[in-house]
Amino acid sequence: MNDTSSVTDAPVATTLEELAAQLPAGAMLTDPVKTEAYRRDRAEDPNAGVPAAVVRATSAEDVQAVVRYAAATGTPVVPRGAGTSLSGGSTAIDGGISLSLDRMREIRVDPVTRTVVTQPGAFNAEVKEAAAQHGLWYPPDPASFTFCSIGGNIATNAGGLCCVKYGVTTDYVLGMKVVLADGRLIELGGPRLKDVAGLSLTKLFVGSEGTLGIITEVTLRLVPAQRTPQTLVATFPTLDSATAAVLAITQSMRPSMLEFMDRPTINAVEDETKMGLDRDSAAMLIVQSDEPAEHAGVEIAEVTRICEENGCSEVFSTDDPDEGEAFIAARRIAIPAVEKKGTILLEDVGVPLPRLGALVSGIEAISQEFDVLVAVMAHAGDGNTHPLVVFDPTDQDQRDRAHAAYGRIMDLAVELGGTITGEHGVGRLKQPWLPDYLGSDVLEINQRVKDALDPQGILNPGVLLAQRDTSAAAPTTTPAAAAATTGAGAAVTAEPTTASATGETVSFAQPTITYDLAARAVALTIEEGAKAGVRTCATVVDPALQMVAYGRTDGMTPHSVETSRRKAQTAASTRRPSALIAPELSQKLEHGTGGLLTSIAGGVPIAFDGVVVGGLGVAGGKPAEDAVIADAVLAALGADPAEQAS
Repeated sequence: MNDTSSVTDAPVATTLEELAAQLPAGAMLTDPVKTEAYRRDRAEDPNAGVPAAVVRATSAEDVQAVVRYAAATGTPVVPRGAGTSLSGGSTAIDGGISLSLDRMREIRVDPVTRTVVTQPGAFNAEVKEAAAQHGLWYPPDPASFTFCSIGGNIATNAGGLCCVKYGVTTDYVLGMKVVLADGRLIELGGPRLKDVAGLSLTKLFVGSEGTLGIITEVTLRLVPAQRTPQTLVATFPTLDSATAAVLAITQSMRPSMLEFMDRPTINAVEDETKMGLDRDSAAMLIVQSDEPAEHAGVEIAEVTRICEENGCSEVFSTDDPDEGEAFIAARRIAIPAVEKKGTILLEDVGVPLPRLGALVSGIEAISQEFDVLVAVMAHAGDGNTHPLVVFDPTDQDQRDRAHAAYGRIMDLAVELGGTITGEHGVGRLKQPWLPDYLGSDVLEINQRVKDALDPQGILNPGVLLAQRDTSAAAPTTTPAAAAATTGAGAAVTAEPTTASATGETVSFAQPTITYDLAARAVALTIEEGAKAGVRTCATVVDPALQMVAYGRTDGMTPHSVETSRRKAQTAASTRRPSALIAPELSQKLEHGTGGLLTSIAGGVPIAFDGVVVGGLGVAGGKPAEDAVIADAVLAALGADPAEQAS
């Protein structure tokens, strides 16, 4: 372990104004309208707080400055990457600082040592692409690999579809640089395959969810590029027959992928892909072998035999990479496909493989007991399942039953000798279940480690471990930041306004649009476009003009909020800016660097009882056609007519 701190003698800021002066221009956001986009992650925690400030760090020195300020003032710091946490691990705290690392994206590959040094904001996919340029591969592959960050992967020790053979994130972490709770920057490990000097502190920070330190750089192990796999898909008439096949497969081989989807998941995916999946099947397995071609064929033939012996309804295999990728893509979109059925509570429970059948069958029974839809997908080869409890958020009784089922599923997993989380992390959502899962002795040891490295409890308090009371004084803030810390309902204290591209004043006030409502607006836009014979593109933004949902007739729609924002960054040049967009953003749109509200006629505010909560952009037809579609969507949502909202 090395102390690499380079700014020990730098003055410590004690106000947000002083901190802002130590950071690059524009790195700190205190306007509640702008910070709104950083309050929640993909878990959409309804209890998200309102940060006093958001800092978009560009270097380790920026992170150190923030943490030193936090230590001096007792201010909580919530680190976040791409905001894809499914357990609420990057949910904002009232009066705290949300420290975004999304601008720290440098990647350096060393093909000689087969390592890559990357900053935490780089996407998993970007690391894979950089490695591939040297004939190398970074195996961990969460389903969200195209838009989740490496820093977030390390924070939760993420797994993915290939981990049944290749392991999880921690198996590839060789070293890192970490800013501790007192602002020191230390270096752990490095590009060495063997290093047993001292305690294994590198591994301690993997999976710590930002509660022990903030990672600013990581050294990862790479392996030779994966061979082109052969793929098998099998459907089963019962859950028991499918899970029995999983056990038989894992007892005799190590496939490079072994995934499971139950009937509700199959149907949700088929609704999206129209690829001819068997809607009546109780379960489907997707298996891959990436052994050398001849041996891969032998493995796939053996898997075929096992599936048939366990009563599969149908089995199909291919060595065509495009055909195989189509089925893998279907598995990867399973979560967003189920999200379209309603609001979801996403589980991440895992059990020893022999108990997989009991877990899957037990979840089906819980679904029936509480009368809620539960769709199950799983990294079956390692016993890690993702049950998604689906409910209508407007139905309080159904919401209560869904939350009861959510807790019961975690209880079931623990009863079967399993865990409450296999790869998504505890975050805030599962923290109440952690004490019973760990037991008092192990929980105490966890707390001792936390107290030793973060004695003030300022790093991501309330995540993983229960938040402790602190008597530290709150920081002095700017008036805007002070207004933001008056409570969760005070994200906007006065009605902020923005000038539109046509010079009009547009007012935004709380509440802001939710992803559920935005996704519904996108889906309705596509439906109304189909009625009019128009291939539409729909975009929904929040009051801060941040992308919330995006979709188009010929895509998997509506996308998750993270995918939507990623697509907005890479969208093709737009035709015309909407009247809802501020002039500076309109200029960016005209130059093709974004893709928000794209049609003057089709760009409308979404408002309820005079309160604008977001905007809808419709494109694809003539302006008059787009306007008709937009009006129909507002009517279907029960929103104010466009002319009234404007």
